[in-house]
Amino acid sequence: MGATVRNAGGGTEDIKNRLNKARGAFYYLMKIWRAKNIGRNTKIKLFKTLVCPVLLYGCEAWEVPKAEENKMDSFQFTCLKRILGIRWSQKICNEETEKITRVNKISDEHRRRCWNWIGHVLWKEQNNDCMVAMGWQPEGKRAVGCQKTTWRRTVEKERGREGWRSWNEVRGLAKDRAEWKKKVAALCASWRGEN
Repeated sequence: MGATVRNAGGGTEDIKNRLNKARGAFYYLMKIWRAKNIGRNTKIKLFKTLVCPVLLYGCEAWEVPKAEENKMDSFQFTCLKRILGIRWSQKICNEETEKITRVNKISDEHRRRCWNWIGHVLWKEQNNDCMVAMGWQPEGKRAVGCQKTTWRRTVEKERGREGWRSWNEVRGLAKDRAEWKKKVAALCASWRGEN
């Protein structure tokens, strides 16, 4: 499905690949972005439905370092500024662009999708392969050096910040789907507040 599988794990290569595909999708629609007879809101809806899904396809399992998160957000705001007709010399900040377009950062959308997917996995039975992978601990010794940032470490850190001590606790919260969606929305809002 277009994902890059490597010994080091997914993430940077997948993001680079997806950014290139999203860039291609955006430039393919350049006539629409330049059209004077199409309204701004329509263009933004088209961007959200035709370009953003290309970028975020399969993003639930990405390990996204801060630098890659910034690249994704930068791509999004560059596209939105082009849609709005804002030139580089006008010096409009990304926060202002976000207010004008009422579009959340793509990095926030990535996290929301990731936690929705985690909720989906946690609804499965305890002996399901996805659930086993979620609780699996590798055997042996770790190589010398700092810990590598992985998808699992990232979501466990986010889980800890929210005060959820274990995956079993999160599994209990995820049982009620409607309540889980509210918790994920609150989680995303807290991230936006931190940034």
